[in-house]
Amino acid sequence: MTRRRLALVGRESELAATRRAFEEIAEGRAWTLCLRGEPGIGKSRLLIELGERAREHSMLLLVGRAAELERDLPFALLADTFDGASVEITRALAGLQHDDVEQLASALPAFRRHGHGSPALWTERHRVAGAVRTLLELLAAHGQPVVLLLDDVHWADPATVDVLALLLHRPPRGPVLLALATRAGLTDTVALALAQAVRDGRGELRDLQPLSAEDVARLLPDLPGGVRDRLYRESGGNPFYLEELARGFAGRPTPAWGDLLGIPRVVRAALAGEVRHLSTGARLVLEGGAVAGDPFDLELAAAAADLGEADVLAGLDALLAADLLRPTGRPRRFRFRHPLVRRSVYEDSAGGWRIAAHARVAEALRALGATPARRAHHVERSARPGQLTAISELVEAAEEAAAAAPATAAGWYEAALRLLPDDAEHHERRLSLLRAQGGALASAGRPAHARDVLRRLLRLMTAGAGRARVEVVEQLAQLEGMWTGNTADADRLLEQERAALGAGTSWEAAVLTLAVARNHGTSGEHTTALVLAEEAAALARAAGDSVLEADAACEAADAAHCAQRSADPAGRAAADERILRAAALVDALTEDQVAERLQMLLWLGVARAFTGDLTGAVADGDRGLVLARRTRQGLLAPSFLILRGYADEELGRLDACQVAAEEVLDNAIVSNNPQLGLWGAMVASRIALIQGRIDAALRHGEAAWAFCGVDPGSAAGWTLADARLSAGDLDGATAALDAFGWVGPGLWTRDRVRATDVGVRVLLALGQVEKASDLAARAPAEAGGRCSGTFAGMMARIDASVALARGDAATAARVALSGAHAADAAGTPLWAGHCRILAGAALAERGRADEARRHLHDADRDLRALGAHGIRDGALAALRRLGDRPRVPTKPPDLGNDRLAALTVREREIAELVGAGHTNAGIARRLHLSERTVEKHVSSVLAKLGLRSRNAVGRLLAAQPRTVHPPR
Repeated sequence: MTRRRLALVGRESELAATRRAFEEIAEGRAWTLCLRGEPGIGKSRLLIELGERAREHSMLLLVGRAAELERDLPFALLADTFDGASVEITRALAGLQHDDVEQLASALPAFRRHGHGSPALWTERHRVAGAVRTLLELLAAHGQPVVLLLDDVHWADPATVDVLALLLHRPPRGPVLLALATRAGLTDTVALALAQAVRDGRGELRDLQPLSAEDVARLLPDLPGGVRDRLYRESGGNPFYLEELARGFAGRPTPAWGDLLGIPRVVRAALAGEVRHLSTGARLVLEGGAVAGDPFDLELAAAAADLGEADVLAGLDALLAADLLRPTGRPRRFRFRHPLVRRSVYEDSAGGWRIAAHARVAEALRALGATPARRAHHVERSARPGQLTAISELVEAAEEAAAAAPATAAGWYEAALRLLPDDAEHHERRLSLLRAQGGALASAGRPAHARDVLRRLLRLMTAGAGRARVEVVEQLAQLEGMWTGNTADADRLLEQERAALGAGTSWEAAVLTLAVARNHGTSGEHTTALVLAEEAAALARAAGDSVLEADAACEAADAAHCAQRSADPAGRAAADERILRAAALVDALTEDQVAERLQMLLWLGVARAFTGDLTGAVADGDRGLVLARRTRQGLLAPSFLILRGYADEELGRLDACQVAAEEVLDNAIVSNNPQLGLWGAMVASRIALIQGRIDAALRHGEAAWAFCGVDPGSAAGWTLADARLSAGDLDGATAALDAFGWVGPGLWTRDRVRATDVGVRVLLALGQVEKASDLAARAPAEAGGRCSGTFAGMMARIDASVALARGDAATAARVALSGAHAADAAGTPLWAGHCRILAGAALAERGRADEARRHLHDADRDLRALGAHGIRDGALAALRRLGDRPRVPTKPPDLGNDRLAALTVREREIAELVGAGHTNAGIARRLHLSERTVEKHVSSVLAKLGLRSRNAVGRLLAAQPRTVHPPR
């Protein structure tokens, strides 16, 4: 048979897209190119072309391909990509932090010798993506662009999908090209991240179409016109199908058109013709390779085929000559010519033979010391129902994979459950596997599936199952209330269980009562939650469970301060006393005891943070994060991160807060957890606003709204309203507050004060001074009577703003300065800055210009040091009104920022390109302008922005974080 490889024609637009991709990375920025189309349409061929061009330009090339039959192997696509790590990668590893090396080693065999390779935590598997991102940045930092070519991404395993989604969401900084080839049907996380990358101008998506008749004529000029037309009709213009038909063309009659296993019968017949001419030994080697994997090691193919070394090598020679297999570049490792070839061979092999072949591969892997996860793929396909050793292997594989690939683990738990005998002897093991499967599904971001599994588990548990049943009910209620938003369903479940409990133990009653309290707290019903939490604490005390009592006391402490909406000193003292008591109960426990019900530390930290004890909140967040990671409770780790982020925001530690928010947003993507997405987006929005990145603040604020819907217990309303107010969108700010409630009753205490502050400023901007005054008068009650310490700066800003609007500049200056000093003492420098700016404005209005300048310069200095350019703008504006010309802030230009309002449409376009690092020549080519014209525009842009160099624009814009979008 003549070996023929069709030329690449009819792909002019796609080749133009690859040229643009190389231009982007040549200019120092990351880029994504996604090629999408049906099987055989030419995606892989284009990736090969792209790889050849990368080699021609001495770029670092990393290539991987997902395999259809290996989607249950964790990180399989990434492992294929980094297999046989290059010298450059090994060198870059030396620059990675120890934690990043450990994350890579935990997931990818190529890095095992560099780290211990302990598994990643549940729901912290985003840290593997962070390590991959950092590695790519290090590789690109040496001036050599990095090109990642990933084929058949639609077959990527769930763990790799998580990494790809995060790399698309927040790409590496530097010249890194991520080129993906995929069919339709990408997972939601990757599809959403890809769509956002395209919208943000960070990538391109190309849908490949069938070739035209003219293209086919160029491809096959030597064939007679009638034959060529027939092949074109039968292939439908699909390049792979056309190539297979051209390979097998010998003038024989063409089979009827049809579709079998996704491959047209006419193409299937051509492939079968190739295989039919093989010797028996060669065909067995080919079928053994199809069972072993793609790519596959020769030893495993030999085991599958049940052949000796000499026969395998002889068969291999025939397969290479027939171009059915191709070398991979690694010794004794081979690939199929195309995934469809492998699929056709696999499906055409005898069913019984395949079962035996998988069993032989599993045994060979066992002899080689392969991990249970590596063997499970073959064990699942060869095991008999009731085979207990196979069940144990699948469970071991699930436990091994649960941290990094919980979706895969859930599948293996299900496989074990299918094999498990349905009898009384194995009843308890079935319950145990169902519970583990539910946990894996929850960790994988499939809350509805996890809920269904736990409901199935409850149906199998007897009403008298006692403690075990109560624990499952508590877990299910938390899943319903926190993850799926079905607080009503959670409440019904808990009340049914409480009623059914009857004369159950105090411990069981305490757990269920606490779960009901927590569900009411989630719904913003804090008074009810307080009563129930105290009842739960009493029941736990009666049961002699100090750990459960401490947990209930922490819930009561959090509910108490939220329920306190008056300035009554007695009420404030009672709430504070509950927090102190809860802290004392927690402090009396050992670390292992705290870890038993670790959520207690989260709610204690939240209560402290939102009543002003930021130092205590930081300590709780740090302790909780360490315990969550040490005891492998990864589901709670991001909650402690966001607690730290909130405290860092108030303390003015903006960089630390931004890192926490980004990590939580990454976590929200891989876990599909809307609550995490909400918390992360809110904090990210506020940090962006503080830093002066108004567009980013708006995007994150809108994302927070989408995550939670309209929930009066959410801070998303005032967060988005604040961003819209800063963007000059008064109607939008008002709409956000109207939708969520200006000061939602379900908010935590400190959030109610912050919502009051935003509402007052919106009303003042609308000129509604009396309404603003009335709202400000509510601030002491919303603060629960807390007007000192960390609350002093917030309260002073509210009162001083109203006084200044009323024309009472003297009172405004006095209150603002008092608030600034109190905020300094409390360690909340951002509120001190707000107050000093107000004081400066009030003093200037009173004619005390020198004193005003002094306070404004103090604010300018302090806020600049913090990177709080969004707040600092107020000080600069006030100084300009006094005739000062302070140094222009070096903050990222933002197309939603007033500083760019003076730019023309063309100047705005050029500002974005300059910020992205394009040269004048590159901008000229892109916009079809002369370089001289571009130079004039760039000079005008820099002058209007008040910046001295174009490099500053690129450096600062590159630091802008991306927005996470709600999962579907």
